[in-house]
Amino acid sequence: MNISTKSEYGLRALIHLASNTGREALPAREIGERWHVPVKYLEQILTALKEAGIVESQVGASGGYRLARPATLITAGEVIRVLDGRLAPVGCVSTYDYEPCEFEPACGLKTLWARTRAAIIGVLDQTTIADLCIPPKPQKLVVLKTASK
Repeated sequence: MNISTKSEYGLRALIHLASNTGREALPAREIGERWHVPVKYLEQILTALKEAGIVESQVGASGGYRLARPATLITAGEVIRVLDGRLAPVGCVSTYDYEPCEFEPACGLKTLWARTRAAIIGVLDQTTIADLCIPPKPQKLVVLKTASK
C-alpha cells in the first residue's frame, strides 16, 4: 500500500476545509496556495471527493468547496479509498479490491498481509478529519537499530 500525493493533498484540503466550518465555501485556489498544491491537480482531487459525497461545491463569485458532512464523520480511510483505492498491502487480503493469487491456498504470507491490513485499516478508519485538525503533541523520534552484518 502506498499513500499517494493525491491522498495526502486530499487530506490536507479536508483539514483546511474543516478549519473553515460554518463559513463561506473556499476556492480551490486558496487551498492550493496554502498547501502548495497545483490548482488543476487539487480540482481533480476535490471533484473525486465531491462525487464521493465528502465535499460539496458552490458555483459563482463566492464559489468554492466545503465539507458535505461534519469532519467527525469523515475518516482518513474513507478518503484514501476514494483517492487511491484499496488499503490492503496486497490484493489477496483486500476487502474492496480482491485479487486472487495462485499461491493463496497454501501461502504463509497471507496471514502477515491480513494482520498488516487490519492494523492499517484500524488506524485510518478510526482517525477522522476532526482528529487531524488537532495540533500534534511533540513526540520523540525512536530510531530502530538494525542488525549488523
